[in-house]
Amino acid sequence: MTTTLLHTGTTATPTSDVAMTTTLPRTGTTATPTTDVLRVLLDEALSVASDDAADRYSSRTVAGRALLSLAALARRAAGALGADPGVPLASAPGIVVQRELAAAARLLDEAVEAADGESPEIADLLLPAQRQHAHLLEALAASRW
Repeated sequence: MTTTLLHTGTTATPTSDVAMTTTLPRTGTTATPTTDVLRVLLDEALSVASDDAADRYSSRTVAGRALLSLAALARRAAGALGADPGVPLASAPGIVVQRELAAAARLLDEAVEAADGESPEIADLLLPAQRQHAHLLEALAASRW
């Protein structure tokens, strides 16, 4: 963070103003690991999906495809952390899609617990996960009207 301070001398002329720039260290802030952000997105998707009828999440629906994409991203993240990611599901009825998302989220949780640290690959998965999460919410909002 850069802060510009303006120091004014004892005279009131504009030529006496001297601009100084200083860099202040950030205190009291910590970075949230991208894996944690991904896990929050998955938890929110699971919460939303568990409250609705399973047939809404068939892989033929926009919401179902968003859940399957989130599950695939969770599996890729688990693989980046050293776990066997398994094979992502491509097509299924709604209840199976919901279970796939739950299984992928559980796999990621287990991979995080077993990993020594954060994988840089996971940062590349975060933006697609956020987009899929947004698609899910948009699809659900559109289908309620």
